[in-house]
Amino acid sequence: MEITCPYPCSAEAECKTLNDFSFTVFDTIENLGELQWNKHIPQTNVLMQHESLKLIQTTHSNKMQFRYVLVTKNDVTVGVLYFQVVMFHANQLINYFPEVRKGNVVMKAAKTVTKNLLDLINVKLLVSGNVFMTGENGFYFSSEVDKATRAKIIRKIVREVVKSDGSIKAVLISDLYEPKTEFDTDFEKRGYHEITVESDMSIKLMLEWKSFDDYMNSLSSKYRVRAKKVLSLCNEAGVTMKNLSADEVALHENKLYELYEQVMGNADFKLAELSKDFFRTQKQQQPDNYRIHAYFRNEELIGFISSFCFGKRMEVHYTGMNHDICKPIHLYQHMMYDMLKTGIENKVEQLHFGRTAPEIKSTIGAVPSPMYGYVKHFNPIFNFLFVRNYTANLKPKEYTFRHPFKG
Repeated sequence: MEITCPYPCSAEAECKTLNDFSFTVFDTIENLGELQWNKHIPQTNVLMQHESLKLIQTTHSNKMQFRYVLVTKNDVTVGVLYFQVVMFHANQLINYFPEVRKGNVVMKAAKTVTKNLLDLINVKLLVSGNVFMTGENGFYFSSEVDKATRAKIIRKIVREVVKSDGSIKAVLISDLYEPKTEFDTDFEKRGYHEITVESDMSIKLMLEWKSFDDYMNSLSSKYRVRAKKVLSLCNEAGVTMKNLSADEVALHENKLYELYEQVMGNADFKLAELSKDFFRTQKQQQPDNYRIHAYFRNEELIGFISSFCFGKRMEVHYTGMNHDICKPIHLYQHMMYDMLKTGIENKVEQLHFGRTAPEIKSTIGAVPSPMYGYVKHFNPIFNFLFVRNYTANLKPKEYTFRHPFKG
């Protein structure tokens, strides 16, 4: 059987437009100068700076590999890129298979066949950006490099990285925000397939919110009553919250990771898991900007939520909890209100909650920012027959987004 590929398998023509650019790939950040890297990263993006990436590498080198790239033009650095190499287990994608209605024998059979096929697919995946942070696509360029050229550079670097490491079988260019631009023009012509991911949920904190009470007063009656009920449940259950110091994070390290694993075990999709010592080492590195809010009942640690706060931006990171204890008292939603309170107290302008539990986050005022990415398997037949068809039908779960504010 002859298969006609709808896109050119060679990118030679594309490469000709990049003759003025060259790049150097590093597999360890120790070989890359701190000033050399940081001068191309916005100061507000602390988590992409040399020190933070070094921490990720130090704590996760046994779980993943890394690639750091400098792009130069006329001996001047005009761009930097960051990749992580992870093992991808495709059977996670069955969670995004359309829901099978009762009695639909055809769809049920299709899901069974798909699941059996996905169980066989475990590939080494090259991912742009940081899989531990929502919205970090991992590349920065100077303004002189237009968006279409940036995309060409990224695709060329991917080809060369894969050529030097044949064990990498696929690539994911992740966490791109709508609307699309000229950056997106040629990805599909080069064998990439668009993939839709869950939206990034965030809330803009209003200037008039000088306190959490101001936020509560901005809610409609229905949602203000609901918020008060959620907050009272934890109080009635004797739950207390504490912002842990670095020493306290070290003291509770085992329990924090146990609670984190309980949440990750229920996740529909994950590319990687944090190492056990991440919370401790991150708190030691960023004692003021990284917070872990821990929740105790009868002196027992039952849950936590972590966040980064840099200037006017706050990023909610990972959480952990004992679901049997926390679900009845709605602790997760209580955590979201505590994050809002922290953001207001620190006078941040934008609070990012990430992708998980979008419906709950919308009840406190967070709104979705649609996101997408591009994926490609380097076996052209597999890429055309399977990846193309699967990504076309791969859609995040649908949620009902709430509108809690007055008016």
